[in-house]
Amino acid sequence: SQVTDQIKDRVAIVDVVREYVPELKKAGVNWKARCPFHQEKTPSFTVHPGKGFWHCFGCSKGGDVFAFIQEAEGIEFPDALRLLANRAGVKLEKQDPQKESKRSRMLDILRLGARWYHEALLKAKSGEVARHYLVSRGITSQTSDTWLLGFTPDAWEGVSNFLKSRGYRDDEIAEAGLSSTNDRGNQYDRFRNRVMFPITDVHGSVVGFTARKLSEEDLGAKYINTPETAVYKKSSILYGLAVAKQSIRKQDLAVIVEGNMDVISSHQAGITHVVASSGTALTAEQILLIKRYTQNIALSFDPDAAGQTAASRGLEIAWQHDMNLSVVRLPEKIDPDNLIKKDPKLWEQAIADRIPFLDWVLERASSQNDVVTAAGKKQAARFVLSWITRISDPIEQAHYLQKLSQLIHVDESILRSVLNKHRSVRHPAAESKKSPPPAPRKQDILALSSVRLIGLVVFERGKREFDPLILTSDTLRELYKRRKELYDGHIDLFDAELQSLAREVLIISEEYRALSEDQRNHECMSLVNRLTHGKTSQKLLEIRNQIHQAEAAGDIQTLERHIAEWQILNQELHHPTHADKKEDNQA
Repeated sequence: SQVTDQIKDRVAIVDVVREYVPELKKAGVNWKARCPFHQEKTPSFTVHPGKGFWHCFGCSKGGDVFAFIQEAEGIEFPDALRLLANRAGVKLEKQDPQKESKRSRMLDILRLGARWYHEALLKAKSGEVARHYLVSRGITSQTSDTWLLGFTPDAWEGVSNFLKSRGYRDDEIAEAGLSSTNDRGNQYDRFRNRVMFPITDVHGSVVGFTARKLSEEDLGAKYINTPETAVYKKSSILYGLAVAKQSIRKQDLAVIVEGNMDVISSHQAGITHVVASSGTALTAEQILLIKRYTQNIALSFDPDAAGQTAASRGLEIAWQHDMNLSVVRLPEKIDPDNLIKKDPKLWEQAIADRIPFLDWVLERASSQNDVVTAAGKKQAARFVLSWITRISDPIEQAHYLQKLSQLIHVDESILRSVLNKHRSVRHPAAESKKSPPPAPRKQDILALSSVRLIGLVVFERGKREFDPLILTSDTLRELYKRRKELYDGHIDLFDAELQSLAREVLIISEEYRALSEDQRNHECMSLVNRLTHGKTSQKLLEIRNQIHQAEAAGDIQTLERHIAEWQILNQELHHPTHADKKEDNQA
């Protein structure tokens, strides 16, 4: 359509994909990386910017930029269209409510709810206590506007009535997490008399809220969150990432704190590469979000026992994802928000003075154990060695063994022997003896040869032809028949299976750009010979089975006919005629 074409013209597919696959690297005219949609060691995921599509040779997934966003975000096309339209600055016409996706309507409810809460903060008479609270926390009106902070009055149907006036149903408001139902079946606003902190996804769409109570008479929790919904999964959200992501990329560092207020205060002070895990240990989903922008994480959790335990769990997850880890140390009973109130430069300096993760491990081992006693030494060594054993670099490993030895006053050679025992338990010899990868099946090689041969024809735009019967499947023969549609990459009307093969052909066709005409001729001859040989071998196998069947049935006439066929084909296979060679040279 005109709108999707306009979006594709304004959005570079490589830029979009790199936000999700930061390891994407240029390889000739294409870009390659390990596939984000399945586990693999060798990169088989390819982006073709010239044709505007991506394809994985491993799992066969692929498509245009919309298909990538759908796959990466787990959303339907209308939501991918909306997301990319916002990115491209393309205005979409208002959709018929019947045609809008459930997710789109939920996001609209949350966006309108956030605006309503913000207006209530600015204008409602009862919002004075909320305004006073934010001022007492040092939040300026500009910051309040930037983060769309809000207030919800102590009313049973404030935001609900507003949303219903905009055409949304009770069930939709409840599913978005903005209302609840009592025992009598009556619906009421979930949040009342609270300061509202909108939570956005990485693209800036409001997906939920954190609400802080304003009255001690409120018997509810100090902070309550939107329940998990179709658009809000707490484990997949980092508070402030939509605002911080460009700064994180520029600084090449993500500072992760616990609370929303820590993030807001930090950004207000001009330290903008800060996000929050919202009081939970880091999850794998959150680490993968950060990995789009940097490999470096500095974790700053509260120095109390719960905060340190959360830090330890989060660092474990980050380590597993090959992130470069460090820890920002804070004074006792001081969180980033309090430190910034004292002096923003103190927070900036604390980030600059962050220590490598394993130095923090040593500090933690020392603070939690009496390293003078034998039991304390043993506990400290066990904790630190459990991390040292994961270090692959021998020099770095030796460095931390030496530090541990100095900390607990135990000879380094003893620690190394314990380390080796750790390693043998973690990585048994049986596990290390990995069987070699299986050799590619002959049929796989022939299928790839078929794709390469069609790719050569497409690159040369039909300068040469061949007998399609040598191709290994009906789908490949159908693709060859429709090869002219591939010349300009027009594959949108193909079915899913044909599109997948067509993407492979188009990617491979670009590889021929680096070859001379003589090299292409040699490649063509080699591929045709291999496929012809494969076709003949398959036919010989079929005849051999027919010979066995005729022998078992005692059918002498059929047996003799099949033997004669087998001899002729076998002769062609091992001794090609002069005419065959000439035909190969012309192919």
